[in-house]
Amino acid sequence: MKLKDKVALVTGGGRGIGRAIAEGFAREGAVVAINYHQNEDGARATKEAIQSRNGKAIIIQGDVSSEPAANAMVSQVVDVLGGIDILVNNAGVNFPAPFLQIRAAEFERVIGVNVAGVFYVAQAAARVMVARGIGGCILNVSSLVATRPFANGAHYNASKAAVSALTQSLAMELGPHRIRVNEICPASVETDMVRPALQNPKNLAHRLATIPLGRIGRPEDLAGAAVFLCSDDAAWVTGASLVTDGGLSVVPPFGRPA
Repeated sequence: MKLKDKVALVTGGGRGIGRAIAEGFAREGAVVAINYHQNEDGARATKEAIQSRNGKAIIIQGDVSSEPAANAMVSQVVDVLGGIDILVNNAGVNFPAPFLQIRAAEFERVIGVNVAGVFYVAQAAARVMVARGIGGCILNVSSLVATRPFANGAHYNASKAAVSALTQSLAMELGPHRIRVNEICPASVETDMVRPALQNPKNLAHRLATIPLGRIGRPEDLAGAAVFLCSDDAAWVTGASLVTDGGLSVVPPFGRPA
């Protein structure tokens, strides 16, 4: 098992990519702390799925966009599980809208969760890792839109670009403490956030036509990439961005509205 006895905190682990990563980590032997903000039912479902396969998991409530809540969440994981070896910053929100129609409250919430949330939880977890003196791993879930923006998502695109910049900055600063920091950049993965767009037949057809592997991604498709980057198989990898998009990024045109 690649992550045997490691303690992993996965934010937003109650659904979609977060749930797939949490379950993938558990299959590789990790003890998983599943964070949720409001989706307690989803977090419990993830925990039960892990336990049904004899894995170990707990659930932790907390709003990552609040620094006190992020600190409390990390402290709770340490108190219950003894430390943190791996952090996956997955929690994210989006409110798709044309730029001229994005409301201030929507912008602030996207930046608060997607950027400040990554900063706050990473800082709290990294302090624990540094104090323990045995290194660790932080994996951020960014997006292909960090470098190739979609329409109707200026706030979301900007937030993911910030995550990519944070990933490289943290890799540089935390490397001397043996803490590796990487990111995965998915696109066209069927999650609750993306599913409404896929209900539009024209949009779905456009996406399928520009994905070389010929299908929409599943959250489970990202679990293996996450396991790799958080395991000793990637011991010499930090500051890296792994694109997980079925080949979408290599096919022009990219990002045009359907």
